[in-house]
Amino acid sequence: MHIASLIGVTGALLLIALATGGKFLQFVDWPAMAIVIGGTGFCVMAKSTLAEFREAIGVAKAVLTVSPQTPDEVIDALTEVGTIVRYDDRWMIVLEEREFSHAFLAKGVRMWVDGVDHAVMRDAMLREVAQEKSRFDRGRDFFSFAQEIAPGMGMIGTLVGLVLMMGNMTDPRTIGPGMAVALLTTLYGAILANVILSPLVQKIVAHGKKVRRNNELVVSGILFLRRGGDARLLADLLLGNASPQEIMAAPKADTTPPVPV
Repeated sequence: MHIASLIGVTGALLLIALATGGKFLQFVDWPAMAIVIGGTGFCVMAKSTLAEFREAIGVAKAVLTVSPQTPDEVIDALTEVGTIVRYDDRWMIVLEEREFSHAFLAKGVRMWVDGVDHAVMRDAMLREVAQEKSRFDRGRDFFSFAQEIAPGMGMIGTLVGLVLMMGNMTDPRTIGPGMAVALLTTLYGAILANVILSPLVQKIVAHGKKVRRNNELVVSGILFLRRGGDARLLADLLLGNASPQEIMAAPKADTTPPVPV
């Protein structure tokens, strides 16, 4: 897990625990946890397919454990590809055997080396950019729904606890457990929604934007290089937020061999 996320969630939970005045164990109630956490999970599963459920979990795992590359790193990799193509006569073999840290860039280079038509390559890459965006959008919607459900499950638990308490007022021993369920489910619902799910949703949104930005840089860069664009211009074009049309219209590479010294 990213250190910032770990510190943030842990810090929030510790502050809540400190507010109990050292009586943290009094706030632990397994039936209340089962109602809120289990109920939220099953309600979200009820609106999804198992494939969508697994996909959302995979998105959350990627967001919490993997950091997208910076634009500079992506552009450096593209520039390196352009340099190899320009100066190495065996560039197809070199690129075929090369390992890339950016999977989408690797796929674009493989399509280039395999001789896929320019228009087909462009459409395929743009389609994958859209699919990746949709994947993160589905993950965001999945956990946003869970964020909405959690307080509602807390309210359901509160009503269950009140019914248990009111239905056995003649037995004082049942009042305490019923009151605990009634109050703690509301607390657990608020914690789950605001301390865990809300930051996760925002993190998915931010992560998805970074991934899409990198993929769009790869599409613009690899197509520019494919038509003979000068790799030395990539940094200025891509970091300067040039439009795809401007990038495609940029000067091609100078194919004149260097003058021997």
